[in-house]
Amino acid sequence: MADKRVSELPRRGFNVVAHRLRLGLKRVWVNSGQLIQIPIAATAAYAFCVYVLGHPYPFLAAVASAVGIGPVADRRLRRAMEIGMGATFGVLVGEILVNLFGSGIWQLALTLIVGLVIGTILNSGGIFITQIAVQSVYVVVVPATATTMPFPRTLDALTGSVCAILLALLIPRDARKVPRRLAADMLEEVDAVLRMMKRALREADVTMAGRALERARETQDIIDSWGSSLRISREAAKINARARRHAAEVTRLSRAHTFSDRAMRTMRVIARRVVGITELGVAKPVIADYVGSLADGAKKLEIALRRGTDRSLAEAALSEAAGALDPRAKPDWDIYDESMVLLLRTVAVDLLQAAGLTREEAQSRLPPLAENAEDDDGPVVE
Repeated sequence: MADKRVSELPRRGFNVVAHRLRLGLKRVWVNSGQLIQIPIAATAAYAFCVYVLGHPYPFLAAVASAVGIGPVADRRLRRAMEIGMGATFGVLVGEILVNLFGSGIWQLALTLIVGLVIGTILNSGGIFITQIAVQSVYVVVVPATATTMPFPRTLDALTGSVCAILLALLIPRDARKVPRRLAADMLEEVDAVLRMMKRALREADVTMAGRALERARETQDIIDSWGSSLRISREAAKINARARRHAAEVTRLSRAHTFSDRAMRTMRVIARRVVGITELGVAKPVIADYVGSLADGAKKLEIALRRGTDRSLAEAALSEAAGALDPRAKPDWDIYDESMVLLLRTVAVDLLQAAGLTREEAQSRLPPLAENAEDDDGPVVE
C-alpha cells in the first residue's frame, strides 16, 4: 500500500499543479481589465510629472497610481481614495520632517511615529495607515532629486493618486460581471466533481475517487473570491446609480453563493466516502446514476448563471434528479448506501435553493422518508 501511494505521488502532484494553473489562468482572465489599467495609470502619472511638472524621477507617481488601482478588482473607488490619500499624506509628513530635521536614523523613527499616530487619528483603515508608513519611510531614506518646486514628491504621489481615482470613476463596471463569472466557475467545479464521483462509483475507480476529492478540496478559493466579489457588488449597488439596477441579480447570486458553498461542503464528505467504497473494489452503478443526474442539473445551473438567464431548466433537471433520491430504492442496500443517498439529498436541496427555490419547495422535490407519506408533515432532509 505504501509503495502504491509513493508511485502515485508524481501523478497527484501533476494534477494539483494543473488544477492550480487552470484556476490561476481564470483569475488572470477575471482581473484582465484591472491588470491593463495599472500600466496605463502608472505611465500616465509618470509622464505627467516628467513632462508637465518637470520632475526628473517621479517614482512615487507611478507607485501611488499602481497601488491605488491594485491588481484585483475590488472596492475600486474606496481603495483608490484610501491608498491615494494615505500615500500623499505619508509623503507630505515625510517631506515636512525632512525639511525640518534632515535625514537619519532618529529622523526615520520620528517620521514613522508621527505618521502612524496622525494616520490612525484620521482613518482606522489598515491600507491608509500602511501607506502613510511606507511612503514616509521612502521620503526619509531616499534623497530627493533637485527641483525648484516645493514638496515635489508630495505632488508626485498626489498625481498618481488622482490618476487611480479618475480611472475608478470613469471606467464603468458592471456589478454583476465578476460575481456571475465566479458563480459559473463554482458550478463548473460542482459539475466536474460530481462527474468524477459518478465515474469512480460506476467503475470502482479509486484513482478517480481520489481526484474528485482533491478537486473538491481545491474549490475554497473560488468560493472565497465569489463571496468577496459579491460584497463589492453590493457596495457598488448602494453608491452607484448605474449599478443599482443590478441589485436584484446580485441578491440572487448571493443566495446561489450560500447554497453552492453548502453543497460543495457536503460533496467533500461524499467524496471521502466514495474513496472508501472504491478502495473496497465495490461498484455502485445506481448511486452513480444519481450523482450523474445531479451533475446534469449543476451543468444547466452553471450555464444559466454564466449567461444571467432564467434558471427554470436547471430547476427542472435538479428536481428530476432529486425525485429519484430514495434511500430505500434497493432492498439489498446497507446503511452505508442509504447514508450516501441521504447526503445526496442534501446536495440536491442546496442546489435547488441555489437555483432559486425556497427550502420548502426544494424539499418537496424529494421522495418522502416516512413509511407512510400521508401521515407525515412533509419530507425532510437529514
